[in-house]
Amino acid sequence: MNQPMNPIENQEQLTAHRTQIDAIDREIIALLAKRTGIVKQIMVLKTDEEQIRSCDRVQQVLDKVGRLAEENGLERTIAVPIYETIIKVLTDMQLAHLHARELEPKA
Repeated sequence: MNQPMNPIENQEQLTAHRTQIDAIDREIIALLAKRTGIVKQIMVLKTDEEQIRSCDRVQQVLDKVGRLAEENGLERTIAVPIYETIIKVLTDMQLAHLHARELEPKA
């Protein structure tokens, strides 16, 4: 039977795990920055709201994310909502860019 850890051991383990999480967060942010950079390259190629919203592509991405999550032992119910948020934020960024471009004076 496992004995409960003393408070010092418990705190040391918490600190070690939090350090691991901090390192993973740095990796996630770096990957989000890379993904966002690619979206910014793509957004200049899109000419209307339908291309930006691209519902079929969104569904493809969400389906893929769900499969990848399961393949990696992560519940779909965690991965898919996170990606829905990422997609919404990046879609809003693209729409703002499109609307700003539409307001620019034509040459």
